[in-house]
Amino acid sequence: MAMTKRLAGIVLAVLAWAGLARSGLVPAEYFPPPLTVAAAGWALLVSGDFPSQIATTCLRMIAGLLVATGLGLAVAIMTGRYQLLYRMLEPVVGMLRVLPPPAIVPISIFAFGIGPGLFLFIIAFASFWPIYMNAANALQASEPVQLLTGRSLGYSRWEILLRLRLPAALPEIVTGIRVGAGIALLATVAAEMLAGQSGLGFLLYDAAFTLRTADMFAIMVVIGVLGLLFNALVRQASRLVIGWHLAMTALGGSA
Repeated sequence: MAMTKRLAGIVLAVLAWAGLARSGLVPAEYFPPPLTVAAAGWALLVSGDFPSQIATTCLRMIAGLLVATGLGLAVAIMTGRYQLLYRMLEPVVGMLRVLPPPAIVPISIFAFGIGPGLFLFIIAFASFWPIYMNAANALQASEPVQLLTGRSLGYSRWEILLRLRLPAALPEIVTGIRVGAGIALLATVAAEMLAGQSGLGFLLYDAAFTLRTADMFAIMVVIGVLGLLFNALVRQASRLVIGWHLAMTALGGSA
């Protein structure tokens, strides 16, 4: 049933797109209909280069997300253990997390050059913040009962953190990783548009400024599909970590 509703939403969006394209409200050369975009997308997919460009973008995104996840969880655990560190980082996080990925591209080029390090830094920087903030806030919001139980069992502060507070924070941590995955894809495309010579972002920029509108729309659709696929993959992976939480949520919703 849920899948049927999702497919219905996609069909309605495509129909609305087709209706707007045929209405004449927007010039056809700037807003091609779905069939034209589909034909352009198929021509790109059967070309020898386009699949490798998709793979390049995906690999960059995954690498940056993995780095951001590792660093985000490590820093969150440290701030969960040391309250002073959490307070000290609050203003820094508040300033840096609002910086859009394109804003750090110029200084990143000076620091890393145009190469793998540049993309890794930009993607990890952009997706680090939601992962860290969700994890840190969840660890700070531990229930007093958990702390009292850990103390009564003779747990040390690190044992309370790792054996009680961290498992309880996993649902929020997984949510942060899902948000970070979406931001990682956005950051990858933005970095490729501004500083790349390969990848979907580079192809999108090239298609837009050479007025290949159908190709541009086709590439945007591919990026959107990748976003859906990555979100589904993270959701399925999260079931291995917080399956107990999802089961309890479903039980509560059916009550």
